[in-house]
Amino acid sequence: MPVCSSWPGAIYHKTHTRDLRQYGGLWVKAPVYGAVFIFTSMASLGLPGLNGFVSEFLVVRGSWPVFTALTAISMVGLLFTGSYILKGIRALLHGPFNLHWRDYHLEIERREFVAIAPLIVLMLFTGIVPNWILPVINDSVTRILSALS
Repeated sequence: MPVCSSWPGAIYHKTHTRDLRQYGGLWVKAPVYGAVFIFTSMASLGLPGLNGFVSEFLVVRGSWPVFTALTAISMVGLLFTGSYILKGIRALLHGPFNLHWRDYHLEIERREFVAIAPLIVLMLFTGIVPNWILPVINDSVTRILSALS
């Protein structure tokens, strides 16, 4: 998800480090960025009402009757995904604040928010009303499958 990966990129641009051990407690300095990161992470986890839930549900629902065992095994991957996303949230946002960052401006900038806001709205809208995009996806998949057969 582009929105979910934009925040770590922006933080790296401002701090010039990728070492998660140097972060922690950034919620204090960047609560709006933190909220965006948590929102997009929850969408990636497949939280109902967000776009990730729709896609995960459709894949599992479509795969289960044909590939039951493989689908069940792959669902274990969802647990690992949840684990590493929640660990990432904890590493970046929670815990003791690293005073090294106290003089840095880490909060989202207006231009970044203008770029991200429509994507967040789209993620929420797709999670609540997925039927606006499903016919387009269905037509594309149907064409691909007919070309393959």
